[in-house]
Amino acid sequence: MIHFNFNIRYYKWRDRFENIKCWSGKTPFNYKFWEFQIIKNDRFVCSEFEITTHQDHAGIRLVLGILGYEVNFNLYDSRHWDKGYL
Repeated sequence: MIHFNFNIRYYKWRDRFENIKCWSGKTPFNYKFWEFQIIKNDRFVCSEFEITTHQDHAGIRLVLGILGYEVNFNLYDSRHWDKGYL
């Protein structure tokens, strides 16, 4: 697993969370799906990158945000690691 995360939170927005829009769908590959979200939250600036393997819903995740709004992109495997599929 590779995980990079940087964020600065704004304390006055601490109770703020809203899922503005979410899109998702299948890819042409078996068991692979994608998600794209726009979220309003308490982060003034954020950047996150993650690659996972050998766990439930392994895949790639990218998050970028500024001024309390962020976009998330996730490309993942729908299978569970404990079932022996991967």
